[in-house]
Amino acid sequence: MSVKPCIFAAVIITALDILAVRHIENTLALFFVILGITGAGVGMLYAWIVRPVMSMKHRLKEMEIENSRIENMRREFVANVTHELKTPLTSISGFIETLQDGAAEDPEIRTKFIDIMAIETARLKRLIDDILVLSEIENKKDVKSEKLNIKDAIEGTVDAILPIADRRKIKLYIDVDPDMYLEGNEDKFRQMIMNLVENAIKYSPEGKRVWITGKRVRNKIEVAVRDEGIGISKEHLDRLFERFYRVDKSRSREQGGTGLGLSIVKHTAALFNGEPSVESTPGEGTVFKVTFKCGPKDEEGYG
Repeated sequence: MSVKPCIFAAVIITALDILAVRHIENTLALFFVILGITGAGVGMLYAWIVRPVMSMKHRLKEMEIENSRIENMRREFVANVTHELKTPLTSISGFIETLQDGAAEDPEIRTKFIDIMAIETARLKRLIDDILVLSEIENKKDVKSEKLNIKDAIEGTVDAILPIADRRKIKLYIDVDPDMYLEGNEDKFRQMIMNLVENAIKYSPEGKRVWITGKRVRNKIEVAVRDEGIGISKEHLDRLFERFYRVDKSRSREQGGTGLGLSIVKHTAALFNGEPSVESTPGEGTVFKVTFKCGPKDEEGYG
């Protein structure tokens, strides 16, 4: 074989090799282009269709769980209300029937039954009042909002409840910063404090003390009611603010409690952007605290 044909053959082979390489490169390039387009398409499909559908499915699931929770709460509330209303009504009805059957002829029995009926009727009224208050708060019914001075509101509440404390020989002490304010309905705030102080008096032995304090802690306001009462066991603390939850049902009813007072405190605190908490030691006393979030103190002392 001569030199020229060898050179020519080498050139042909090299050219074929180059074309083959280029063909492979072009094929790979085309493959990656198709892959990129497909990936982008899948990404766009996910962003436009799949992700919104998945997000909607997740929200629907959350709504289903929340609706189920609300429905369970509604059923439990209706069952509890029915039970709480039925108890005094059954008692009153029984005494009326007994009186109608002839017991009214005996002055001593008549007086005793009428006194018990009066107690049960008062209890029924308190229960209905508390249910209406709680319903109003939960439905966020529009009420007058104003800038209220916390110390003035607490002092006014304590003045109203002082006769109850005096009857049990319980001393009430107030230590509240005079320059603290909240925005909201003063009647609702007083009602919340009234419930806490009433509980402190109700569950304290005669001759004990109750402190109502208020202070600023950074950008928060803490209002606390501390007593020297019977205290509450640890296992009850997490459930105290539930509707109709009672630590001691018989004692609570004897004291005239409806089981809604602390639930009203919780929902009322929320109206003022506040959160209640409790600390207690059996035999030593209890501290109920409501912590309100607020901004920095301004020139007028707001917050």
